[in-house]
Amino acid sequence: MTPARPTVLLTGSTGVIGASLLPALAVHHDVTALVHRRRPEGATTCLQADLTVDGLGLDTGRRRELAAGIDAVVHCGGLTDFAPRDHAAFDTVNAEGTRRILELADDARVPVVLLSSASAAFEVTGDDLAARSMRAYGRSKRRAEELATHCGQPVAVVRTALLFAALRAATPPRHQFPHALFTVMLRARPGGLPVRPDHWTDILPMETLVDYVTALTGALIDGDTTAPGLHWVTAGPARLTAADLERACIEFLDEAGRPARGPLLADPTTPQPRTRGMARVAQLGFLPPDQPDMPSHLSRLLPSQVTRADVLRALAHNVRRCAPWAP
Repeated sequence: MTPARPTVLLTGSTGVIGASLLPALAVHHDVTALVHRRRPEGATTCLQADLTVDGLGLDTGRRRELAAGIDAVVHCGGLTDFAPRDHAAFDTVNAEGTRRILELADDARVPVVLLSSASAAFEVTGDDLAARSMRAYGRSKRRAEELATHCGQPVAVVRTALLFAALRAATPPRHQFPHALFTVMLRARPGGLPVRPDHWTDILPMETLVDYVTALTGALIDGDTTAPGLHWVTAGPARLTAADLERACIEFLDEAGRPARGPLLADPTTPQPRTRGMARVAQLGFLPPDQPDMPSHLSRLLPSQVTRADVLRALAHNVRRCAPWAP
């Protein structure tokens, strides 16, 4: 008799991370996708619910049935908009939504993988719209992590860096920071990005995150006592500089017969019109060279740490797919 496969409850299954994670989890698990509007392909079961409503919007019987039929929760659902109309929405979805998922996990007595963000560890300064938005996002993720410490079940918190789109993704997520930034840079406006070449950002291949979260989910289901706790899933020492991004964009522009008319980066101290939009978000997303690498715990569950060559390959692939002149 074939043993039953564990069932994983996945939130955010149609989001940037969830859409890549679902098929990976489905290899060894049945996946129940908690959905709000769109329904993903590949899930064993889809259940409509709402992170912003107590009880997830489920009646007592359906909630009890859901809790009885799962072996773990992977919580990817959240709000990542650059500038929502109401910054309180970050707390409503990312923090209070997490509280409701943790309550379900307590009822079901199952472990949780909580997808957080490296933003939870940093406090962005500034009073412009971009800074306020990023600060509200980071605080909502930090509060979600704090709520996880009060859960009665094992919780593994995954702080991930920025992410490249998966190599097999149908289209790049243009609303996500790296890909919106590449699209802006490929417009090839000289000096359009006021960031120093040696400032850096941490962007991880999506496949690496998916492999890690899949392994972590299996470890929690198997009762691995070392699995709960904080996991930094980042590029670490394989971080990229602004010069790396500029070089990849210029090389692709040359290849495409649309050479840049000059450097794409500009000295941020040079007087210029007010920096706003993606240029301002980019300034906030890069760190100075004396800032230490982000921690990286990939070797806890994967054979090796991601290399700079891995990250550069993902960069070149993603830049090619963000050409603003493409259909």
